[in-house]
Amino acid sequence: MALAFGSGVAQLASLLALPLLQRFYYGPEAFADMAVYSQLVGILGAIATFRMDLAIVKSPDELAAKASTSNGIRALIVTTLGAFLLACALDAGGWAMGGIPWLAMLLPLGVAGMGLNGLLAGWLARADRFGTLAWTRSGGTLMGEAARFPLSVWEGAGLIAGRLAGQWCTALACIWKLQPAWRSLPKSRSQDRKAAWMRDWDYVRYTTPANVLAMAANGAFVFFLFETCTPDLVGNIGAGMAYLTVAAGLVIRSVNDVFFKHLDDIPKDSLLRQYWGWACSLMMLTVLGLSPLWWIPESWVAAKLGAGWSDMLPLMRLLAPWMVPWIAASALSGIFPHLGLQSWSLALDALHLLLIASLVVLALPLLHNGALADADAWQFLRRYTMAQGAFYLCALAAGTAAILKKRG
Repeated sequence: MALAFGSGVAQLASLLALPLLQRFYYGPEAFADMAVYSQLVGILGAIATFRMDLAIVKSPDELAAKASTSNGIRALIVTTLGAFLLACALDAGGWAMGGIPWLAMLLPLGVAGMGLNGLLAGWLARADRFGTLAWTRSGGTLMGEAARFPLSVWEGAGLIAGRLAGQWCTALACIWKLQPAWRSLPKSRSQDRKAAWMRDWDYVRYTTPANVLAMAANGAFVFFLFETCTPDLVGNIGAGMAYLTVAAGLVIRSVNDVFFKHLDDIPKDSLLRQYWGWACSLMMLTVLGLSPLWWIPESWVAAKLGAGWSDMLPLMRLLAPWMVPWIAASALSGIFPHLGLQSWSLALDALHLLLIASLVVLALPLLHNGALADADAWQFLRRYTMAQGAFYLCALAAGTAAILKKRG
């Protein structure tokens, strides 16, 4: 609750800023670029530190946590270089994604910022400094949203650069708060880092690939739309998802940080009850949070934001239902690494990617000269919503099965 309410002001600022940005500063094409950029960063960010952010929280002592951090930073340097090479390859290959302005600079900065913030959040969660985590995230979000207004002179790149500004402000604030504690720790040695790799190896071989697969499933959806649909349609989807995921991201990240940290304190015989208590509460809150979408008149959105955004509200209504199980399943996904069943996460996310890839393959015959007609795109979105809802209900069922397996 401290994390959620502490960051709530910043998330409210994001919601208030979005319509202003849409009405006066950025068009649908800029939000289309932002949607694709977010997916690229998300996929690479999922492997940025080999999930050493989770290893830090579960390390037996601070020296071990520092060794895990050193390993995470080394992985982050390699991943950041990979982001630069990927951006260059997309541009050279003639992909529409490669045409995003300054991608070769923005993508590595985004991956580095995401990975660094993950490591820093792990340290703050380890120390139960959730209040500090909340205000650093809020301050960074506010700075990033404010930066998007003057950066609009760069069009779509300005929308992305604002997000980067927020990420790096958050990282710098966390470093400033953690620096006094780090100074008292001895420097990690080579043998400490090797021991940390051995101790944390399951995060590398199971949790990291699982995260990549999860992000790749979402990325396949957005990349397919970006390459085959009109920029206006993709921009409306991107802006609509931005509204939906501002609050969702706040809940998922806040619950995940706390839930994973305190799983060790929950007795095994009451873990299933706690798991479903959290899951049901989250799903009910999500239903309540999404219900205003059906109260708002469609004509009101076009009148306030402009004719270019007339499809945004219908698209949000179409995509919103799958978010009910998604928020619960994602917020409580820490149950698998806690129980030592990271391989289950990997299997689930492989299934997810296969499901979305199958939807894309089924839509390929509908393409005409490499483009998808709007009517066919809407049908694709309906199928996507049904598939997503079914998958995340399966993920909650898998969490239940994992608890029962460990309980014996």
